[in-house]
Amino acid sequence: MSIVYGEEAAAEALREFLEDGVSGALRLNDLLETYRTEKSIDETELPDVASFETLYDRGSQATPYPNMAIVWDGCEGEDEGTNARMVNHRFDLVLFMLAAQISGDETDAAVAAARYTDVIRALFFRRLPMGSQGWTLNNGGTGDAKGRVIRCSIDSQDRGPLEDPTDPNWIVLTRLTVRMEEAW
Repeated sequence: MSIVYGEEAAAEALREFLEDGVSGALRLNDLLETYRTEKSIDETELPDVASFETLYDRGSQATPYPNMAIVWDGCEGEDEGTNARMVNHRFDLVLFMLAAQISGDETDAAVAAARYTDVIRALFFRRLPMGSQGWTLNNGGTGDAKGRVIRCSIDSQDRGPLEDPTDPNWIVLTRLTVRMEEAW
């Protein structure tokens, strides 16, 4: 295992948490499926995330859609923890969705964006099965961040049309802080 727990390890822990689920935990698309069932809607109203990008946002160049990018936005200086130094990494989760993929009109695309915001938030609060935790990215996953993620918190969420208020394509933005500790 690597002794470096920086940007790449934190981004990989996020990707694994969202796309793979760890130790049987729900993935983002699993939670979307549960949400659709609870709301009696189908995948034409709230599609699964079709692709994930790590550390690079292809945005409108991505295929297929919806596309989620995990983009590093910097880090704070090191902080003294109880027994180790800590670093807070800031990330943007950028979900790019095309209105053409959502059944209905632009209003329905706005509703889908709100639903994505809600599901993403729920994923980071708690995970199923019991004992899996969104706030630690399931203990950092299985890669270099394993056991190093102290906390992953949502700093803010926003959603809106891509370019201007009349643009039918939407972005859902979730800003996160991933607090990691050094190995000691």
